Amino acid sequence: MVLRKWRQGPWIFIHRYVGLLLGIWAFAVGVTGTVMANYREIDAYLNAELFAATDSPRHPDLQAMVSVINAAYPDRFILYLDRYFLSGDESYPFVLSEPLPITDDGLDLTSIGNFEAAASLEVFVDPRTAEIIGARPYWTWIKVMRNFHRELLFPGEGRKFLGALAIVLFLSCIAGGVLWWRDARGRIKRSLTVRLSSPGPRLIRDTHTVLGAYALIVIGWLALTAALICYEMPLRHFADALRGEQPRTPPTMPRSSQFGSINVARDIALAEYPNSDVVLIRMAKTPNDRMVLRLYPDDEPISIYTRQVSVHAGTNQIVGRFDPGRQPWTDSLFGVWLIWFHNGGMLGVVGRVLNIAAGLVLASLFPTGLYIWWKKRPARLKARASPG
Repeated sequence: MVLRKWRQGPWIFIHRYVGLLLGIWAFAVGVTGTVMANYREIDAYLNAELFAATDSPRHPDLQAMVSVINAAYPDRFILYLDRYFLSGDESYPFVLSEPLPITDDGLDLTSIGNFEAAASLEVFVDPRTAEIIGARPYWTWIKVMRNFHRELLFPGEGRKFLGALAIVLFLSCIAGGVLWWRDARGRIKRSLTVRLSSPGPRLIRDTHTVLGAYALIVIGWLALTAALICYEMPLRHFADALRGEQPRTPPTMPRSSQFGSINVARDIALAEYPNSDVVLIRMAKTPNDRMVLRLYPDDEPISIYTRQVSVHAGTNQIVGRFDPGRQPWTDSLFGVWLIWFHNGGMLGVVGRVLNIAAGLVLASLFPTGLYIWWKKRPARLKARASPG
């Protein structure tokens, strides 16, 4: 029976069964994607008492903030600083691990692998006074939604599976477009119009078809960019091979026995890229590890020129750099531009509005498609029972 349906129409087969099998996930992705388009603003608005600060210096004393947090939470490791960067006057959120065993050499960090998976507590510090404003569990509802949208709640491994789902969704978009065009030829205007006076079943069918047609390109684009983001590293290696470059190997790291200052590391990164603001710092586990600092320029588009500098934690030497202005465009595409394409940042407010609209439409396609499938079920059962 399945093979007969495939022969009758492969695009119907793809669109129908992909929709049924992945519909709940597509519904969830549509809902979470709508929130993710403005999750920073939503979180900061709902928790203004944690994010607000006044008279914040542009480059505050980070080491003083780290010292205050270490004194308040001596059994936790600071994983990273992650600013929303919505305004100059906002607190500095530091993400901490679960309580860890304390040995003679300090905290036992052997259980910490993926930093986001290890996150447990978020501590907000006033950058002017270095005082703790408040703290909350890291896994708030909006963080759970964000992680589901990015990694299906399985940091690291979930992204690979998500990439496969995105590819299937992209193929379903193509199938849906082919089906719409096949039925719409000769009556384009009617196929792009929902008549509110239509009977209920017809209204739901038109809503499903018309909304899907309008949002098809955006949803397909979001699915394609999501797949490319999920498989970033293999694609970058493939691009290197096309350029004839050798596989990249991590640079040899100098040895050190003690941590340098986070302030010095920040200042070294800013010396490389003046007129920038540090929005994220991934802390180092050992003096021989690296701190990763992400910088937003204030004199160039951040969606194009987001930069990253890796600084050796013991010697404060630069040991790595991600700079769209100094590297092949393929590195920039897979390293940062696809993310801004996917979240709508490349088109500013227009891009975010398109993302929100596409997310709402994607969320609506599963319940309306399920209704259409269920209403046609008696006819399919009758055709199945008929001879031939």
